[in-house]
Amino acid sequence: MEPSLINLVADKLNCGKEIAIITVISSNLLQNGQPGALMVVDQYGQVIGGGIGDKTLQEMARFETVKSMSTGISRKIFLSHEDKQAEVFINVFCHKEKLIIVGSGNLVLSIYQIAVNLGYRIIIIDNQPDTLTRERFPLADQLLLGDIVELLGSTEIDADTSIVIASYHHEYDDVAIRAVINTPARYIGVLGNKRKVTACFSKLNAMGIDEELMNRVYIPIGLDLGGQKTSEIALAVMAEIQAVKYGRKGGFHSIIHLEMGIAKREELF
Repeated sequence: MEPSLINLVADKLNCGKEIAIITVISSNLLQNGQPGALMVVDQYGQVIGGGIGDKTLQEMARFETVKSMSTGISRKIFLSHEDKQAEVFINVFCHKEKLIIVGSGNLVLSIYQIAVNLGYRIIIIDNQPDTLTRERFPLADQLLLGDIVELLGSTEIDADTSIVIASYHHEYDDVAIRAVINTPARYIGVLGNKRKVTACFSKLNAMGIDEELMNRVYIPIGLDLGGQKTSEIALAVMAEIQAVKYGRKGGFHSIIHLEMGIAKREELF
């Protein structure tokens, strides 16, 4: 990498800016787009340094880079226009907010799939080796198998961290809550119905957890979207996490459409 590009990238990263570096792996371009050529794109999708030779391929690469930065996922792509071709690698340097999930069951799998598309850095913690596998969660940043409380205690949790607790048969929900209740996590949510919620809170009270701290916990988890399927519950969970992230209540944008929807439903009965 040229010194000017090195300095540019270093300055952006040191300032906490999001960027992407596009590297040409192979091409049939005759100049300026040979293997090793670099292009730097900023968080607004603008080319701020370097280039890959052909204007059309460069614009195609820039467009694909914007999509990669929206998800925070680096990837290799093939570009083609008329008789010009290039294979490039888009290396994304984004601030990925952390999502820690306790459990690895079917609901967790659905939550994970949505969170991947939202660009979260995903850490899944469980003591179930049959379901906590790389084949099941290929894009998770970390799969931590072992003692749930110990693993939570050794995992960095900051104000940009969201935590979902959905342990196997809810056996470790209460101790998991206790392990994270004093952390600066932005969101702590626990899967469970009213009966399980009551039992869990009773255990926490018995442990001496302050009521003010317990009020931080979202139980039951998820926005009230009305769905009952596993994928629908997962959507409600991630919707609630996003609402908390942006300080929103998670309501309808349009009251008129809400009222029309209610009226149409009433007509069915």
